[in-house]
Amino acid sequence: MKGVRGMFFAKLKFISTITTVKQGLVLPTIISSDIKNEENGRAPLSFEEIEKSVSDSVEFEEKCPPGGSDAVILYTTSLRGIRKTFEDCNTIRFLLGSFGVSYDERDVSMHMEFREELWRTLGGRVIPPRLFIKGRHIGGVEEVVGLHEQGKLKDLLNGIPKSPTVGPCKGCGGIRFRVCFLCNGSRRVVSEKEADSDRDTDTDTLSSTSCVECNENGLVKCQVCF
Repeated sequence: MKGVRGMFFAKLKFISTITTVKQGLVLPTIISSDIKNEENGRAPLSFEEIEKSVSDSVEFEEKCPPGGSDAVILYTTSLRGIRKTFEDCNTIRFLLGSFGVSYDERDVSMHMEFREELWRTLGGRVIPPRLFIKGRHIGGVEEVVGLHEQGKLKDLLNGIPKSPTVGPCKGCGGIRFRVCFLCNGSRRVVSEKEADSDRDTDTDTLSSTSCVECNENGLVKCQVCF
């Protein structure tokens, strides 16, 4: 009988010890969670505060592309001729997608107007990727990745609306352009021309003119994306 009682109290003591250890482990976890929640609830930093906290050499220039005063504009290229440039564009695209924010991607290889627009904004022949947030030039892939690693990119994106859709656009598959419905990408529109009345003929002649709907690649902006 004494042996049974001894085993019972030994087991009870063991359970008490385990409970104490668990309490000791849970408490730091709760404290850590509270600190994390407090950090997430803090007020977002301004452009000026982020500039000071990152480096003395960092400066977000007020360079605003058309329609970018309260939005995120990303200039990219879909050409794979230069692998690093193509991968850099994918890197920034992935980071923006991970935050779920809505942004306007402007592919300079698909639309020459975007390329000229980027060059006018920055005053030179720069290459993508180039990110603009709320009318400020953030920079290329090195600057953007650096801000993300320091936790500052999230602050810069504060206030940007979330993307209403998940996944690629159903209208264009994420390309943001579609083949022109008027000329089928040929950039030429063929129309019938009535024959002259003084000529003895019943047949009409065909004439072609430049399509006014599409760009230099025979593409039009996707109505869903834009």
